[in-house]
Amino acid sequence: MIRLAALSGILLIAAGCMSDSEQGSSAASRVSSNQTQAQQQSSFCGDVGERPWCDVRLLPAQRANLLIGAMTLSQKIGMLGGDDLVSTFTATPYVGVVKGIPELGVPDLRMSDGPVGVRGGLTTSMPIPLSLASTFMPELAKKTGQTVANEVKNKGNDLIHATVPDLARNPYAGRVFETFGEDPVLSAQMSREWTKGAQSEGVLANTKHYLMNHQEGQVGVPPLTSLIGGRTRVDHLIDERTLRELYLPPFEAAVVDGKSATVMCSYNFMNGSPTCANDFLINTILRGEWGFKGFIVSDYIQAVKDTSNSIKVGTEIEMPIPVYYAEPLVQAALQRGEIDESDIDARVFNILSKLFEFGFFDRERYVADDSKIDIEAHAAVAQEVAEEGTVLLTNQGALPINASVKRIVIIGSSAVNRPSGGGSSSTNPFRYVSPLDSIRQRAGPSVTIDYIDGNDLNEARSLAAAADLAIVFASDKSTEGMDKLCLRLDCSFADVLDPALLSNANADQFLNQILDPILTTPPFSLIGVPLLDALSRTPIKYPASVSDQNALIREVASVQKNSVVVLQTSGVVITPWRNQVNAVLQSWYPGQEGGKAIARILFGDVDPGGRLPLSFPDKETDNLVFGQPDRYPGLNDKVSHSEGVFIGYRWFDQQNITPAFPFGHGLSYTSFELSNLKVQTMGSDKLRIRVSLKNTGSRPGSSVVQLYLSLPSPRADVPQPKVVLKDFKKTRLAPNLMESLEFEVSPKQLSYWDPELESWKIAAGCYGVSVGFSSRDLPLEQKVALGKGACS
Repeated sequence: MIRLAALSGILLIAAGCMSDSEQGSSAASRVSSNQTQAQQQSSFCGDVGERPWCDVRLLPAQRANLLIGAMTLSQKIGMLGGDDLVSTFTATPYVGVVKGIPELGVPDLRMSDGPVGVRGGLTTSMPIPLSLASTFMPELAKKTGQTVANEVKNKGNDLIHATVPDLARNPYAGRVFETFGEDPVLSAQMSREWTKGAQSEGVLANTKHYLMNHQEGQVGVPPLTSLIGGRTRVDHLIDERTLRELYLPPFEAAVVDGKSATVMCSYNFMNGSPTCANDFLINTILRGEWGFKGFIVSDYIQAVKDTSNSIKVGTEIEMPIPVYYAEPLVQAALQRGEIDESDIDARVFNILSKLFEFGFFDRERYVADDSKIDIEAHAAVAQEVAEEGTVLLTNQGALPINASVKRIVIIGSSAVNRPSGGGSSSTNPFRYVSPLDSIRQRAGPSVTIDYIDGNDLNEARSLAAAADLAIVFASDKSTEGMDKLCLRLDCSFADVLDPALLSNANADQFLNQILDPILTTPPFSLIGVPLLDALSRTPIKYPASVSDQNALIREVASVQKNSVVVLQTSGVVITPWRNQVNAVLQSWYPGQEGGKAIARILFGDVDPGGRLPLSFPDKETDNLVFGQPDRYPGLNDKVSHSEGVFIGYRWFDQQNITPAFPFGHGLSYTSFELSNLKVQTMGSDKLRIRVSLKNTGSRPGSSVVQLYLSLPSPRADVPQPKVVLKDFKKTRLAPNLMESLEFEVSPKQLSYWDPELESWKIAAGCYGVSVGFSSRDLPLEQKVALGKGACS
């Protein structure tokens, strides 16, 4: 394939680095030393006499500069773009590649998706990252990253497009399932450890999507793009305080603490500038404040918006093939004086120095060989995540299933089919045992198990009434490239206008605030304006849903008091029937081992270990973007973050809205009690918190103890949330055992971003310290004064 690529970046040599000639001289002197050439060179890179950059004793920066000095301009431009468009869609043998330069000993750089497992061929299909977040176990995130990266390596790839520290601001977003939820502290801890785990396998982590990739858009062609509020066009307008307190910390944790080798710039614009050419994001924050020394890879197709700015600001590689980085465009930019060769050298330097640091040149190539994958061990990790991430939302006694239950009816097609997210996170599992088969295996021959798909409501009612227990499996659909239309389990344009979602009284509000900005945007305005006119003059006639899982659940619950709902969803859904059923279990998209995990939890073999990383709204209208087209999908492709720092549970608290299920919520099969809260100040800017946790029930179980702070507002333009999560600890205890837990709060955790001073600051005042089991269940609280503040 003819390579057309280009390169973008920052300064070639930081202060203190040697020049090319000096390093060449240094390398020559090393070669003439009394050490043998075999000790100096990499056996995989080549002969050090011919290729001095193969001298393993040199620093990565020195080796990079030597190699750059040997490259032609065309070769350097060629390193700045991918070389295989087709693999983006086939995902085999990789998901994009930057072809090497054999004559210089530069290998191919092969890339892979992703957050849920390798896309392409068979793989261990892990539970979605939202399920992993529900475990509240950073150590399990590390194990997951290691597991996925091991398979990436044994599929012959060098780089993995993961993890995803994006926050779940918008519940309609098609890729919420790839995130670690709505809270920056939880996302930061999980992102950091996932990245560490992945890179421990010798695979480069590509942390994505930097930054503000919070919607796919509506009316689209998954997984490519959407026409209304599409991800490749929207401009997120956001203030710096909100950026620094919410959206940047999870990426900072992955880059600074997790030491992510690479970062993926996202499709969208932020504050008027494309993220792949955003000087504030790339140079002020990423390379400046965070000291990032790796390289930036663009998201695939349409993320890079221009040639010169992207190269000068600092995106290294355009994927999957060069468009704006095509060699003719780069050469033209050079001729016009918009960039010079040193800009290109800077981009190539960032790529090569990181690859040298990672030993990329000095090892054998990773080869695709599934026989090297420990399929059983990886399946065990997938099962552990599914069990620890499944959340028991309600339970009136139906769970765990007891020995008196002799007849169970399983209803719903997702008891048989494996729900999963679409797009770059889609996977094909090595194996899959459905929840239905897993329940049958666990129940044994003494329990009769019936199954129906639930399409016939009369049949569902009849079998449910005759059983001792009815379990309804329900799922949604979510994909890259297009957002959800509503938060119901079944959601089409018909469902958007369903009276169960919107009453006739607020139908006009829906038309005016949601449909109007969509249908009056070209090209939809050709039919949208007449349609709106007709709707405004004609009473709305709600069409029936093709599939209505909510109705199915209500029908089953009306005839069977022991009814259980197992949700397998991509994110939050509306649960209008939650008080009619006996128990609700949220298992997300649980991966290839989800069936076994669900069965074990239903029968009480393991405690449901998950806690919610998202707030579940009571009604569709409760979420922060509903009825706010400026916030979503955006007006004229501009998305306002006017809510500021108030997303997720912070939004519900600020608006005094009671969620159906709050952030951090999750039940156990046992009970826990907190006591003995002690708060100690450590100087003027640190806190130490101690608390005791006791298992007061009759079974072993796990609890997630959550620490929240209430920060004082220094002035009117810096409003503070009611509570903010600062730390958490997951603990497993046997009955009647007690454990003492300790938290330390750092100065950064006590700080807010002061937009006037443009720095972090600790406000003088009274701080609330709350410990509990969710953002709405905080039984212990103390106040402490910091600075010159006082508590009344």
